[in-house]
Amino acid sequence: MSWPRFLDKAPPADHGVQIYRELDELTASVGRFLDAGFQAGEPAIVIAAADHRQAFTRELERRGRKIDELEADGLLTWRDASEMLATFMDGETPSAERFEEVVDQVVDEVSRRFPDRTIRAFGEMVDILVQRGQRDAAIALEELWNGVLATRPLALLCGYELDVFDLETQATTLPEIVRTHTHPRPVADTARLAAAVHESLTEVLGAEAAAWIYVRVAEEVPRTALPRAQAVLMWLSRHRPGTARRVLQGARSRYASAT
Repeated sequence: MSWPRFLDKAPPADHGVQIYRELDELTASVGRFLDAGFQAGEPAIVIAAADHRQAFTRELERRGRKIDELEADGLLTWRDASEMLATFMDGETPSAERFEEVVDQVVDEVSRRFPDRTIRAFGEMVDILVQRGQRDAAIALEELWNGVLATRPLALLCGYELDVFDLETQATTLPEIVRTHTHPRPVADTARLAAAVHESLTEVLGAEAAAWIYVRVAEEVPRTALPRAQAVLMWLSRHRPGTARRVLQGARSRYASAT
């Protein structure tokens, strides 16, 4: 399933993630995801950082949605990401028992009002953890969310503010994020990323060696919803970090300039 189709259709158990650098990139995905659900009569739960709620509100209003009416009809439920996170963290680890109590309560309340509908949820508690340096806790939380997705009529979109042109991010953070999601979106414009990575890879290694890298990635990385350019960057960062650093530097400048 393509990223646009995930945003528009979002069947139960699907778990997407938008990696972004600018808030408007995330806002566009969240707005489309929620608005498509409202068009289908599907309710939404938004667990947002306090400073992002206003941006999401403006995007929904730009799409013609009246927030007060959505809330009054029970179609839109807001939760503060930091406040909810605090209810189930046990030190630096999410408590599975408390997470289930807190999240199940919210999901089940919405599900009772809309018993035959898929619930669309957006959350960025995981990003708060990553920004605090608690990457393992964020991945543990993603796994807990996947448990909820297996038992509830829920489709989930997450957001992470990360630099995909950073070597450490590619080597340590993104692989686990990709693993725990069915639909990873590493940048807003994946076609631009593909061109930037290809040009940089070819410049650094030459056409023949670049082609060999593509073959190795095709052989070793299963074909999924992950854009191929992102798979190449993760493979390089794991197996050839020196080369990866140079490719990432070139891809960064090319991606930024191709606007």
